[in-house]
Amino acid sequence: MEPILKIEKLSHVYSPGTPFETTALRDVDLDIYKGEILGIIGHTGSGKSTLIQHLNALIKPTSGRVLLNGRDINESKQSIREVRGRVGLVFQYPEYQLFEETVRKDIAFGPKNMKLPAEEIERRVLEAARFCGVEEELLERAPFDLSGGQKRRVAIAGVIAMMPEVLVLDEPMAGLDPRGREEIMENILSYHDETGAAIVIVTHSMEEAARHAGRMAVLEHGTVALSGTPEEVFSHGEALRQMGLATPVMTDVADKLCKLGVKLPGTVYTVEQMVDALMALEGGRADAS
Repeated sequence: MEPILKIEKLSHVYSPGTPFETTALRDVDLDIYKGEILGIIGHTGSGKSTLIQHLNALIKPTSGRVLLNGRDINESKQSIREVRGRVGLVFQYPEYQLFEETVRKDIAFGPKNMKLPAEEIERRVLEAARFCGVEEELLERAPFDLSGGQKRRVAIAGVIAMMPEVLVLDEPMAGLDPRGREEIMENILSYHDETGAAIVIVTHSMEEAARHAGRMAVLEHGTVALSGTPEEVFSHGEALRQMGLATPVMTDVADKLCKLGVKLPGTVYTVEQMVDALMALEGGRADAS
């Protein structure tokens, strides 16, 4: 299967030729496939935010390229305009970017810039609000009158209203309480499930990546140090720790149980998997007796 986004030998240098020159990315190769959920993990300063800003041409590569369905997204002004409608980027704390008079106008901002008909803009506003759990009665409210969680939903809805084929989110649950984090993630998964869009989630949380991502890429010093399924990535526990990252808590619990002689069936890195493994273990003992 061909990737929807293909990153080839991507490098980015800030302030080249000055005393402040910094290499943020170095020869990054990464594919993103239609319909998948990809988790991008890495310590602060590993290059995650610089990488995702290349995905819809907010910044241009120093070398290398980003292909959308086989076409270089930076080849022309037209291709850049096109990619920004097809690859949606939600920054960390996106609620700080709300600026319109009403929630409706804020969600409609992207579709209006796409020069869509008024009827289509309204349809997309209502659809994006539904995906993100924004009640219709809030649409005429000022965004600044909303709670923090409501603002976050409105900001994400503004990107979803463009109906991107790839939705990229930088720490989308940052700063929210556990309930708010769960609700925002449910909104994102709803969009994924109903549209088949690819989802790219940048996160520091191994637990979040383990629960939701089918594939992961771990960045370290501007390169992809590890990639694969969560099971494959978490099998490199020592390497992750050396990068300043940790395996999920449930993986650590499973390892400790193993050292105590309790061997759980299968791989465990989420709470749900731990519950299933313990039930399977108990069921096996019952059958043996």
